[in-house]
Amino acid sequence: MKKLLVIISMFMVFLVGYGKNAEINVRKGAKLPSFELMDFNRTKIKSHKILNNGNPTLLVFVAEWCPHCQHELPEIQRFYEENKDSVNVAVVFISKNTTLADSKKFIDENGFTFPVYYDLDRSLINAFKIKSVPYNLKIQNSVIQDIQSGVVSYDKLSELFSSGN
Repeated sequence: MKKLLVIISMFMVFLVGYGKNAEINVRKGAKLPSFELMDFNRTKIKSHKILNNGNPTLLVFVAEWCPHCQHELPEIQRFYEENKDSVNVAVVFISKNTTLADSKKFIDENGFTFPVYYDLDRSLINAFKIKSVPYNLKIQNSVIQDIQSGVVSYDKLSELFSSGN
């Protein structure tokens, strides 16, 4: 009986661990499974509320200490201000080499108003297999339409999200 309990316990630990580290098939045309985003107030939101509202989504992974991200984020802010009624923007700050407080401070100091989220447990960067930031995804109805790694300009964002693309 004791062995059975140990085996069941090990199985449950495996299931819980596997669920947290699920990988996402990151390629054009891949349908994303539902996942959770955590905002800077530690409120969790299901991805389908953002990704499935009829508008395309720009999902960006960044870090405040990243010089390339520091260059790209003003471009994202401009894009957000001009397209917030027709494009969802979700900027996810990674927790590697930083803290939530540092990310909040960076957002406040720069006056960014786009929706921000925080990958506290690194589950998203692991699931999306992100090796470097910035990392940009264009998503429509939970399907990846385009992937851009590295700095993306306002003009490139406008081109990616222009009607017909």
